[in-house]
Amino acid sequence: MNLRVVGVYREPEFSPGKIGADAAIIDEVLAHLRVAGAGTETMTAARFSADPPNHVDLVIAMCQGAPALSQLASMNETGALTINSALAIRNCYRDLLAAGLMRAGVPIPDGALVPTSLPLDLKPLRALNLSAPIYVKRGNLHALAPDDVRRVQDPEQLADALRHFARRGIDLVYVQQEVAGPVVKFYGVGEEYFCAIPEDGQPLNDSVELTLERAARTAAATLGLEIWGGDAIVNGQLCTIIDFNDWPSFEPVRTPGAVAIARRCLRLLHRHPLARSLAVH
Repeated sequence: MNLRVVGVYREPEFSPGKIGADAAIIDEVLAHLRVAGAGTETMTAARFSADPPNHVDLVIAMCQGAPALSQLASMNETGALTINSALAIRNCYRDLLAAGLMRAGVPIPDGALVPTSLPLDLKPLRALNLSAPIYVKRGNLHALAPDDVRRVQDPEQLADALRHFARRGIDLVYVQQEVAGPVVKFYGVGEEYFCAIPEDGQPLNDSVELTLERAARTAAATLGLEIWGGDAIVNGQLCTIIDFNDWPSFEPVRTPGAVAIARRCLRLLHRHPLARSLAVH
């Protein structure tokens, strides 16, 4: 099999506290692909943007910055299979994520995008209870620092949080109603793999896990993701997705996750009409 695969690491600024874990899942996937006969190499997002490789069949990409996503889109247009695609990664920015999940009919908390500029306009938050706990999150990217997500409990704290983000130069936030209940982290790979891990250690019953899996797969398909994960609140039989990510670190399930990702890559390459090497099993 004459197959060339490039793995692109996530930019350090988009990987707070997770640089090693994010790199480890890429490295483990590439190790499985080498066993399958592929030639592999890794690149930083900066190098990928400035000096992209040629004659590549597959790019497995954790990058999230605009320069790397632009290059990823260009490589896709010229025939490389890109997992995840630039469009799918961009769909997970918070300014697009909630709208995408709503269109898919995925259960999510009430929320809205709000500018932080003065005078404050809270009309988009009419559906929220501003006197109950609310999360205020930076509206473009996922959290990159502890202050990128703030929990507030009344309109005064909300206004203070909006001013806080404005002072930091963040002009758009996503305001989301808090949902009570235990958090469940979940991980998925196309149709190959799904795993849900309750943070309280209490196992989910089969019916609830199936409900969460269906909602997560619907979300991933709508966003265009092949490799994905996120957080949900499970309360009784109800599952509410509170966050969704392109290619998380899979840290608690790295070994089975890497196997599933490699298998999915090979299966998609076999179907890919423009791949140079289709002798993949």
